[in-house]
Amino acid sequence: MKKRVLIACTMQMDVINYVLKKYQISMPVIWLERALHHNLELLHKELQNQVDLQQHMDEIVLSYGLCGHAISGLCSKKARLVFPAFDDCICQLLYTGPEKSRRYGLKEKGCYYLTREWTIDKEAIVPQCEMILKQYGEECGKEIIQQIYSGYHTISLIETGAYDVGKLQSFVEKASELTGMCVKLQEGSCRVMEHLLLGNYDNTICVVNPGERIGHAIDIG
Repeated sequence: MKKRVLIACTMQMDVINYVLKKYQISMPVIWLERALHHNLELLHKELQNQVDLQQHMDEIVLSYGLCGHAISGLCSKKARLVFPAFDDCICQLLYTGPEKSRRYGLKEKGCYYLTREWTIDKEAIVPQCEMILKQYGEECGKEIIQQIYSGYHTISLIETGAYDVGKLQSFVEKASELTGMCVKLQEGSCRVMEHLLLGNYDNTICVVNPGERIGHAIDIG
């Protein structure tokens, strides 16, 4: 049996734990904090460091998509690198198939996507807006919020089955009240994560052989 390890972002914890439990998959997981995305160079360095530490494995599985090319240039000397062929984790969740198609998850322009993790993050939309109103006052604060979210018209709560969207209703309603955006429930899936963790590598998954580097120009359909 192949020895596999997963290097994952904490913002994908719900979906990953859901798939691991659903299919009774036993594999070690190395969690990296979402805050690393603020500095893509730092994220890249930490990912390469973790890859270097896992050379006793046969496969090193990354939950990350391209993520601003943070994974570009990663190289594993002895183990294969495996990762989703998507721009980011939201695109992964928006993909619903079918497997044979080359149509990957695409974001709709003007939609602000939410998962449960994004509602509990310290930089989540509700606490951010409330902090602005507290700091700048009602009138000025509302103007600032409108400027920040002027490119969005809809809050899309992604439903994947990995968490109870009903428990997030009050959060999205508050976010809508603060920003003026409407709310919709967006169909999503755990399909990409299932393929990744089960080792079912189709055209939604990229595999890089030992000694090769992840390229900047990856065909993601």
